[in-house]
Amino acid sequence: MSSAHVVPLQNGEHVVDVFGQIDGYHVLTFVYGTLPTAGKIAVFARYLGLGWAPVNEAATLDMTSTKTAVAVGPVDAYRFVISGLVDGADLTVHVTDLAEWPGPGMPAGLFEGTRAITVQPYTEANVKNGVQFNLRAVWPIGDVIPSLASRKIWVKTNAKTVLVKLRELQYLAEELKIELFRAPTGVTGGTDLSIHNYNGVSPVATTVQAKKNVTIANNGVQFDNGDPEYFFGSSNAPQRQTSSIPQGRERVLPANTEFAVVITNTGTGDARVQYFLDWYEGGTDLPVN
Repeated sequence: MSSAHVVPLQNGEHVVDVFGQIDGYHVLTFVYGTLPTAGKIAVFARYLGLGWAPVNEAATLDMTSTKTAVAVGPVDAYRFVISGLVDGADLTVHVTDLAEWPGPGMPAGLFEGTRAITVQPYTEANVKNGVQFNLRAVWPIGDVIPSLASRKIWVKTNAKTVLVKLRELQYLAEELKIELFRAPTGVTGGTDLSIHNYNGVSPVATTVQAKKNVTIANNGVQFDNGDPEYFFGSSNAPQRQTSSIPQGRERVLPANTEFAVVITNTGTGDARVQYFLDWYEGGTDLPVN
């Protein structure tokens, strides 16, 4: 048995009764006419004999993409609590019993062993959905960083959370120091950095702003308890080096926040540097109780 329920797309609490559909296993699919650019939806189920309780598989969902949740146990109603909503239109929640699954948008045979399931990395899915981005800040041979000089990059998140997937530093230098800061103040000047989307067919517009060679009066609060990173080359003839953060150790940057990256040439000669940043824009899909 399957049913579709229109839920008002507005902040607040909304209750949907599913009397007559109280099987022990429900799959809820959240489908939007237009995706919100921000917002959370907390999901509660009214379990027979137990009252209201969070749906553990989806206590809180990000609303910037289509999601699926699972409720286990006899349920006769659902309560959806929406908060922080920005934009979006036409939310329909499809409630499907196990016997009717795979439900809306799922190919037949997916859960009967007659259709293959392809598992892919988050970054690959992000690229296909048009929400994976990158930028490059470069100081080449015509614009080197002199010994003991610094260059600063300013980055601002806006409506969406940002997950930094890859940070790579390419350089010809003896030694570099990298410091990361949050909430810099007195930011002036600089040159806008181009932000690139990997998807050339259906890209989503970025919400991030970035500049290089900015002047900052106060760098702000340093990441990692003030513990900077150092990158080492050769003290004789600088050699090409590459270093990056390990995959899967992404930084999660909050929305509507400013950041600064300070690159200092702590070596004895000129440094040629390329700072590469790769990120995803949108919320995480892990349940938050």
